[in-house]
Parts: sequence; C-alpha cells; structure tokens
Amino acid sequence: MSKKLVLVFFLAIPFLAFSQNTQIKLGYLDVQALFMSLPEVAEIEATMKKLGEQHENEIKQMEDEYNRKLTAYQDGQATWDDAIKKNRIEELQSLQTRMQNYYQTAQQTLQKKQEELQNPLRERILKAMNDVGSENGFLYIFDVNALLFKSDESIDVTPLVKKKLGVK
Repeated sequence: MSKKLVLVFFLAIPFLAFSQNTQIKLGYLDVQALFMSLPEVAEIEATMKKLGEQHENEIKQMEDEYNRKLTAYQDGQATWDDAIKKNRIEELQSLQTRMQNYYQTAQQTLQKKQEELQNPLRERILKAMNDVGSENGFLYIFDVNALLFKSDESIDVTPLVKKKLGVK
C-alpha cells in the first residue's frame, strides 16, 4: 500500500509543479460563427445554390414526364388490353425508381461538393486556431458550442483567430 502511495506521489509531482509555476490559459471561440464570417462562405453558398437549382430542374423534368405518362395511362387504360396496361405500369414504375435514385444521387453529390468546398476553410480555421494557441500559450482552445460551462477566466480567442485568418 505504501509503495502505491509513493508511486502516486511521484507521478503527481510534475502536475503539481506545472500548475504552480505556469498560468493555465484556456480559450474558446464559436467555430461555426467564425466559419460563417469568412468571405468565401458566400461563394460556396452561391455555388451550392446553383448546383441545387440544376438538380431541382432535372427532377422537375422527370416529374413532368412521369405526370404526362400517368395522365396518358389514366386516360387510355379503359381502352387498352392487359399487355399495354402492364407495359405502361412498368414504365411508370421504372420512372418512379429512376426519380428516387436520381434524387438520392443528387443529394449525395451536393453533400460531397459542399464538403469539398468547405474543407479548405475548415483546415484554415484549424491551422489558425493551432497557431494562435501555440503563439499565445493556450493549453486548450474549446468550441463554445460544445462547452457546458466556461469561467470568467477563460479567454475568447475569436479576435485572435480572425486576425490570423485576415477576417474583419
């Protein structure tokens, strides 16, 4: 038992020395707000809007084609024999499947493009946070959106990171 106590004491010495000799600096910032303040975000949003509209137009064309064929089926089904009805139903089902597949593919494509456009900004923010932390002696920098508590002694590093990023 006494060996364990001695071991714990020796393991705790570096932490006690560190906490007594150095001021612990903890910082925080709102990463999402910082991200949204970057001028490139407007360009990304414009690009994503344009791509979204292109996909919406394609889906609209597919829906229009489906509705035309559905109307034609409803108008002609009373006079068609079973083989024609079956063929038209299969065609409508095929169009529905194509529309669903395209919609899913479009969503995935848009999400991938958004990540592709946003990742360089996220990397810039992370680098700026790391630089500010290193240059100013911060032990940790936290995202304010993930904090449950922040003391009055913690430091808002947002202005420092914005300056590092060149954002006003």
